[in-house]
Amino acid sequence: MLTDYALERQTNALDTLFTSAEIEINGMTKTMELLKIRNSASMITFLIRVPENETGLITKRIIRDREGVVIWQDNVEVNKGIRELALSIPIELKWKVGETN
Repeated sequence: MLTDYALERQTNALDTLFTSAEIEINGMTKTMELLKIRNSASMITFLIRVPENETGLITKRIIRDREGVVIWQDNVEVNKGIRELALSIPIELKWKVGETN
């Protein structure tokens, strides 16, 4: 079983891997600010900040690494009005004994 130390090292790797964020809003891909919040040794939350002036239907969240390779992407359906918004991506690293894949 992985130790807490190993889980923390994996969380650190995610922290450095996730470097830039984009959203697809009204059919256009736009770069957004990416914030990182460390919740515990094995949990990190990534926030994509969408400014007040970006309004419309958000349909995709995208995270890239330093080389611009997409490392996280999912589809969402968020109607954003005239207010700042933070889209949250919480990731908790766990090791479950006996699970394979």
